[in-house]
Amino acid sequence: MKNTAIYHFTDQSNKRPKIYKDQIKKLENYAVSVDLEVSDIYCDKSLKRCEHTEFERFLANSAQYDALVTKDFYHISKNTGKCINILQQLRDKGIQTYTVENGIFTWEDAPLDEPLRVATYTCHFGPPNEMKEVVPVKNDTLKLFTTKKTNWTVVDQYYDESPCQSDGEQIQMMELIANSDKYDLLLVHNLNDVHWRTANFCKIREQLQLDIYSLQEGFLKYRKELTV
Repeated sequence: MKNTAIYHFTDQSNKRPKIYKDQIKKLENYAVSVDLEVSDIYCDKSLKRCEHTEFERFLANSAQYDALVTKDFYHISKNTGKCINILQQLRDKGIQTYTVENGIFTWEDAPLDEPLRVATYTCHFGPPNEMKEVVPVKNDTLKLFTTKKTNWTVVDQYYDESPCQSDGEQIQMMELIANSDKYDLLLVHNLNDVHWRTANFCKIREQLQLDIYSLQEGFLKYRKELTV
């Protein structure tokens, strides 16, 4: 069995100890369900990221573990890019991160030689006068990559333009989700393009149910993982 740490953060646990204990118990049960042996529990009792000293302590001690269990990837970081960076650092140490709500992220070698049907997605959020210049360049870069480096066929290209990446602004992403059965893979510049917030990224990924290749972060395999 894999030597495992649990990480969680909570708020007002002193006022609502039963809720806190129930949350930890659910994580312990999940660990058992995926054949993990829990050695240590790290819990921050604040919602403020700057006060998550227990998570920093876990990172400092991470070399002694084979696996980390947490509620969701949002507990690693609220920012998708930072979350992925931490997960990849843990992976490089041989540590797999398991989550109750989001399963696991599986990084593999990209199937560059397979004849896959690909949708690309890019976005630009900022002043409108910049958008017409940026989006075509991003789309061309993605098409050039598939032509030069892969055996993939770009079926459709989607892009969103708006002042900010907020709920309701990703109209093209919603269309992509509706048509996701037409594709084998989603190609993006970086995973933040899907959404910069970790919770929203995980939600969109689950709606797509597609493998994702990011020019920046690599090939993220989609698998439906065991949850409890």
